[in-house]
Amino acid sequence: MTTRIPSIAASTDETGLFTGGHHRPMMAMVEITNRCNMRCPICFTDASAQAEDIGVDEIKARLDKMLEVAGPIPLQISGGEPTLHPQLPEIITYARHRGFKNIELISNGIAIGRNPEYLCSLVAQGLTAVYLQFDGLSRQTHQAIRGRDMREVRRNSIAAIRSAKICCTLAVAVTRGVNDHELGEIITFGIQNIDTIRAINFQSATRFSGRFDLGPDVVSDGPGFTLSELTALIEQQSGLESGGFVSDILGHPQCNAMSLVYLVDNRLEPLFRHIPKKSREAFLGKDQQQILLDLFRGKEYFCRKYLFKPASWKLLIETADTFGRKIGFDTLFKAQHILLFAKSFMDRDSLDAKRLSQCCYGIAQTNGIYSFCAYNNLHRFKNIDWRNP
Repeated sequence: MTTRIPSIAASTDETGLFTGGHHRPMMAMVEITNRCNMRCPICFTDASAQAEDIGVDEIKARLDKMLEVAGPIPLQISGGEPTLHPQLPEIITYARHRGFKNIELISNGIAIGRNPEYLCSLVAQGLTAVYLQFDGLSRQTHQAIRGRDMREVRRNSIAAIRSAKICCTLAVAVTRGVNDHELGEIITFGIQNIDTIRAINFQSATRFSGRFDLGPDVVSDGPGFTLSELTALIEQQSGLESGGFVSDILGHPQCNAMSLVYLVDNRLEPLFRHIPKKSREAFLGKDQQQILLDLFRGKEYFCRKYLFKPASWKLLIETADTFGRKIGFDTLFKAQHILLFAKSFMDRDSLDAKRLSQCCYGIAQTNGIYSFCAYNNLHRFKNIDWRNP
């Protein structure tokens, strides 16, 4: 029997399924395997080397369902570790053929770091980016969260992504008492590799129904981070002035926040701090989702589509002081920037119908797209009571 929570409306039904139409996810993942070449102490899918790959026909059906519900939104291919699936190139080719233009690989980086040519072959099939597991810069952090020192793997995988001439997002599982002091150092690392790293996503490590066992030597008490806690940590440790994150354009305001940070005269300048809310709302208009989806497609595409609109130039004029130079075409295309995201998930005890109703991130199944938090709390292990094993 399906577990239900009360009064979900708008974008999801009471099981957490998106209903489509205007209310659709901005991004969704499709899981292609539960096999993995690691055994991370933290793993919400409880991935295992003994698990099975999902059949290609099943994966294609899930992609088709994504198109039916949400259209060709940004797609993340996930696992387990998706590079273990022997038909990954075929899956990427199919997604590209069906119209998905933003296809991102969620990976621990082991395979692509060892074999950069393999990554290049995936790019040739249509892969556009890598969402790279990256929890910190210290051996202790990797040992606690991933069970092994991953620093060399991370360096090799970023070098491979650079060689393949695509971008990556660093995915940081922010774990209380483990790596919550390293966020500023991670941003510095991102800036040092800004030619390849386009974004950093700081995600609160959450006790879903999978695996969350940091071991007896690791002290990590308390719940996951709230969104306000995450953004405060990021600002304090990176020296960013407060007020640069916005949380009212990506789903529920307690779930997601983003900051577009420019590197100006060797300092970090959060652009949204200089844009009044009314100006931002006027630029985004009624179809905020489409504009943000276009932003995910990259600076060049975004500028081509929006550069000549009067609202764009109005924003540029308002933010001219941020850049310290005359605003023009060169400013937009040459200025270095990085996107910072903060994400706070819900565990089963904190599931909230209102937050689910505004969810913007999903997991594709053949019967539809589920809200990420709804699926991981209510459906992934629905036949197992993890609190009373």
